[in-house]
Amino acid sequence: MEKHILSKSTFIRGNQCLKSLYLNKKRPFLRDRISPGQRAKFSRGHKIGDMAQQLFPGGIDMRPKSPSQYQKRVLEVQHIINTNMHEVIYEVSFQYDQLLAILDILVKGNDGWTAFEVKSSLGISDTYILDAAFQYYVITNSGLQLNDFFLIHIDPDYEFEGQPEIDKLFKKASVLDEVLKLQEYVKEQAAREKEALKLEKSPAIEPDGHCIKPYPCDFMGHCWKKIPLEQRPQVSYGSEKFYDFLKKIQ
Repeated sequence: MEKHILSKSTFIRGNQCLKSLYLNKKRPFLRDRISPGQRAKFSRGHKIGDMAQQLFPGGIDMRPKSPSQYQKRVLEVQHIINTNMHEVIYEVSFQYDQLLAILDILVKGNDGWTAFEVKSSLGISDTYILDAAFQYYVITNSGLQLNDFFLIHIDPDYEFEGQPEIDKLFKKASVLDEVLKLQEYVKEQAAREKEALKLEKSPAIEPDGHCIKPYPCDFMGHCWKKIPLEQRPQVSYGSEKFYDFLKKIQ
């Protein structure tokens, strides 16, 4: 199986800025150092993803151990699905048209398969919807039909005290209707991003507010180097009650 060109994260990066996508692929040495806020965010996301697996216990973890295992995992997942070996699968790899998607949780019910993606947030954003739309596009075009697609996020009304009650901590929301409306956009945007990666030089995109929305770009130091510090957008990382609660969980 050929190596993928875009993953879910790089697709979202390219949707935010094609120059960032190009630099990420072609000039990674220009990347800024990871800030403590970003590092904490990554750690938090992994921990919440593992916690959410408890909503669907007994599954098999197909998490790739390294980038070199991505395509191998895709084939192994196909085998598990085709042979009905497991009804719950975690970290599920799919590939289509050189696009790679790794879904958090895949569950088989009486009527077929349902996808669940976990977010370490207190709600659902437009970017999360697009994220889900990309995954749905890759999964269904790879040959697996989905009955539904859910985003799992933290219940903002949960009392963040004591040990977590998993069934109360998380909320599930179907985003299938929104995802279906974005399928043509995903196809067209993926094509635009692939073309951008073929360029000899990075796209001529001037730094602006898009550099921090929806996510702070890790090439801001490069793109904003000629602009005075006081004129650069400020990035802040919220400290919500839940995140303090999460630090206490083993």
